Amino acid sequence: MAKPKRSEVHAYKYILNELISKKGWDKTQIHTQQECQSISVISKHLKNKRPENVVEINSAILYVIEAKNARIKIEQALFEAEEYYANIINKSKSTKVLFITGIAGNDDEGFIAKSKFLENGNWKVITENEIEVTGLLSKIQVDKILEINNANIKDFEIDEKEFLSASENINQILHDGAINKDYRARVISALLLALVEGSVIDLSVNPSVLIQSINLRVDMMLRKHGKQDFARYIKIELPSSEDNHIKFKEAIIKTIQELLELNIRSAMKSGKDVLGKFYEVFLKYGNGAKEIGIVLTPRHITRFAAKVLQITENDLVYDPTCGTGGFLVAALDEARRNSKNEAKFELFKKNGIYGIEEQDPVVALALVNMIFRGDGKNNIIEGNCFNKWLNSIEEKGNIIAEYLDRNFNSRVPPITKVLMNPPFAQKGSQRKEYHYVEQALHQMQDTGVLFAILPMSVLLKGGEELTWRREYLLKNHTVLAVITFPEDIFYPVGVRTLGVFIKKGIPHNKRKDVFWTKISFDGFIKSKGKRLASPKVVNQFDWIEDYLIKAINEVDFDANEPKLYINKPIDFTDKQLELIPEAYLDEGIISISDTIEEIDKIVRELLSYLIIGKRMDNPFLKFAKLQKTQSFESKITYKIFSLKDLFIYINTGDFHVSSDLDIGAIPLISCKTVENGTEGHFDIKENIFNNCITIASDGSWPMSAFYHPYDFAAKDNVIICKPKENLSLKAILFIAAQLNSQIWRFSYGRKCYLNKIDKIQIPLPVNENNEIDNIMVDSIVNSVPIWDDLKMI
Repeated sequence: MAKPKRSEVHAYKYILNELISKKGWDKTQIHTQQECQSISVISKHLKNKRPENVVEINSAILYVIEAKNARIKIEQALFEAEEYYANIINKSKSTKVLFITGIAGNDDEGFIAKSKFLENGNWKVITENEIEVTGLLSKIQVDKILEINNANIKDFEIDEKEFLSASENINQILHDGAINKDYRARVISALLLALVEGSVIDLSVNPSVLIQSINLRVDMMLRKHGKQDFARYIKIELPSSEDNHIKFKEAIIKTIQELLELNIRSAMKSGKDVLGKFYEVFLKYGNGAKEIGIVLTPRHITRFAAKVLQITENDLVYDPTCGTGGFLVAALDEARRNSKNEAKFELFKKNGIYGIEEQDPVVALALVNMIFRGDGKNNIIEGNCFNKWLNSIEEKGNIIAEYLDRNFNSRVPPITKVLMNPPFAQKGSQRKEYHYVEQALHQMQDTGVLFAILPMSVLLKGGEELTWRREYLLKNHTVLAVITFPEDIFYPVGVRTLGVFIKKGIPHNKRKDVFWTKISFDGFIKSKGKRLASPKVVNQFDWIEDYLIKAINEVDFDANEPKLYINKPIDFTDKQLELIPEAYLDEGIISISDTIEEIDKIVRELLSYLIIGKRMDNPFLKFAKLQKTQSFESKITYKIFSLKDLFIYINTGDFHVSSDLDIGAIPLISCKTVENGTEGHFDIKENIFNNCITIASDGSWPMSAFYHPYDFAAKDNVIICKPKENLSLKAILFIAAQLNSQIWRFSYGRKCYLNKIDKIQIPLPVNENNEIDNIMVDSIVNSVPIWDDLKMI
């Protein structure tokens, strides 16, 4: 039976969907077939002829699209767009066609596009980074071409939303094609390699021939780069059931279509890690990363780390757990940026980058990434970093590295810079994150610098981690800087992380300054379950870059911005030896308006508890009703107090679980953040307190402080602070507000346990005698709005 004849109608829906949904064009700008006649210049010059689509860029510039029903007709489509439509319309003096696209294909084999721009009277093929674009033109592309009046766009970065859209579409396509999550990375690797050379893949053949063709292209590319052994990690196969062959082929065709629409080949020749970004969104938000155990390092972090490490063509760079190659690509790009000698940079590309990855699907992704970035030799290998050792060897007068399967006493460690994000240890795992750091340090020359992303617990916890910090890290190496990352930086993975810079082989000098910084904002926001760059959010990494470079280069400097950064030595008297910024940063002075707001919250929470609990005879209610809100204007002198300066008793509560207690009248304070911290009321006869502040050491908001002017008991994860007798009621409220302003120091990873209380700093107003200024405190507390609201009760 003859195949039914295809028409260009198949392309109409595809073109409209692409232009509107992905390419940024407004529906009102797009005209299809007969609608084109509504444009006067077209009806005048083309008469009854009409292309598939015309996009009105503006009143004077048009974009013509002509479609054909098979991919082999792409040149015909482009020719007709130029000769049959654009050149005729351009006889008009008022309106010009400056852009044309020929698009060819159908639903069975997908679509391919080719475009031109009328540059100074001549039609030029549109390219990005000297690679022909393979999708329809976006509004951003058109605007850029008009701006530069050139058909070749350089370093054009795909919009983040387009990445997300493509990654979601591809994941859905592969899911519909019955391709498991743990196999999708392999499929993507194979297709990307098959597309490297740019020749058209014949998608009309039967499934088995198509897969053979793709695998042949993969094999040729790997041989070209001396990596044919990796073919077994990238080669794809048809499903065992023939019933799924057509479905598998359809998924392959649609995936290729998405990659062509992204102009993935041209994008990867830019100066940016486009493929790494694609991996990031494809795996991260398609859930593939979780399935194959990857915690992807965001691209802006890999670039930042490579930049502050000042990687050059003279370095030997290593990532022992390289994943998709993000850090290595960043190192390559940074060395290229700093290079002043092309020959040296070519040597760096061949012999300056080393990486190991244990998981087959992931090492395939890293390999493809580095091939696209132009790393000629590519020293990424598959294996276990604990079973591999790097040794210095000389090649043509240059020091390079070789991999060994054993460690030898004569081995000379070659690596100068390490960038790494080791796997986060799972519960019960024998390999801890610090084991990876230690193994990486063993591959380094003395004075080399290592950067590692680690869970906060590694530099915080007691036990094995504390022993490692005290007995190995600081006795053998120097900590240069520590960064706490934004808590959602690895979203949707919820691990609190930090970055540490370590100088190899020089024991830490106890008087040496360390640069401590806590980054809360990195220029990204969470939106619809994803983390996207946003100009509305500041990037604090920019604020610390120069300081960090000075710290890494061990230049003396002073720096202190409360809650953000400080340059100061490690506190070796700290029994926990916490090496995290939250333990070192200054609190600074909370603004008067924030203090008033926090006191207001504390009082409202307390009053709500008293009123709802029908404790109307509590003296605090009488006190509150006598107050009157007053305006506050004055200059204040502050002094820093420790908790021991302010409280005569600081200890934890006595009760572990409330289920052991009978119901009664005494409130039991827990780590709840509502009802003034009350978990319930119980029959308690001893260990009862009154007129105290409690601090939650655990829970969703560690460090939450409440004031209790009534009898209460507390659980053992609550810290009880009994004020000294000289503190007035208003001073106690002021202190509680100051405590709540320090919630930023604590988190689920760093709880506010009793052993951390000594480091808490409370700034209080003082008078000329350097004593608490109760007049000033009263004035501030009197400014709280709640006092006037009580008149209505």
